[in-house]
Amino acid sequence: MKGKSDINIQHPEVWELLVSIDDRQVDYILFTPTVKGSLVTGQVLLTDTSLQALEDAIYDTPELLGEYKRVRVVIHSRHFVLLPLDVEDDDCGMLLRQAFPADDGDAAVCQTAENGVKIAYLMPRGLMAFLGRTFNYPMICHHLVPLCGYFKEQVHEASVARMFLHLSGESMDMAIYRDGALLCANTYPYTNAQDAAYFALGAWRANGLDQLADELLLAGDGDLRAAVTPVLREFVKHVMPAVYPAAAMQLGRNAMRAPMELIQLALCE
Repeated sequence: MKGKSDINIQHPEVWELLVSIDDRQVDYILFTPTVKGSLVTGQVLLTDTSLQALEDAIYDTPELLGEYKRVRVVIHSRHFVLLPLDVEDDDCGMLLRQAFPADDGDAAVCQTAENGVKIAYLMPRGLMAFLGRTFNYPMICHHLVPLCGYFKEQVHEASVARMFLHLSGESMDMAIYRDGALLCANTYPYTNAQDAAYFALGAWRANGLDQLADELLLAGDGDLRAAVTPVLREFVKHVMPAVYPAAAMQLGRNAMRAPMELIQLALCE
């Protein structure tokens, strides 16, 4: 099932494709930097969580198979570790396997240099090879890389700590900054506003944030934010929306319908 089935790219060699993959769906955006407002969006729902279902969905979506100028892929993975930039990639992989010994998936490492960390993560076995042969070896990163880039842009004052929450579907991404530096980041599955608040407040307490002085900023789905905000405000004084990147609207009027991780990646050249 596609969110848009009439996409017609006449000159794919000047367009960019960005793809976000999780175990339920594939989201994608297409745009060309040479044409303001060119952004188009699409979505493919998966029949199950198998690699075969993902392969079938992508092969059945012609707009994902063009010879584009550049292809970038974002992987949603809940099996990951954050490590300092100076840790060698081989050591990152070893530490990752130790953290998740039951997961025999493909290991990958990417950087979020502005946040001073590497993210080592696991994806389903065979997925990396499939992406390489289908998209001609695209740049691949963990979904927290662009999201933490988005959060980092909003960390201006060192006087207060900030927690950022990104709510989307059935998962919540979280990052905490203190003194301008990333303190921790994680992803939580949740089913309702109370679950989301429980995870967020647990991390708030564990990291010693101040209920009266520090700030909690929300991004992502508007309905989900509206549901969780009053719950959080019972415990944290400063709960507010995160700033949506104004430059995103230059990509196209559909920008706010696209996943934030893809929009942020599109804005980062």
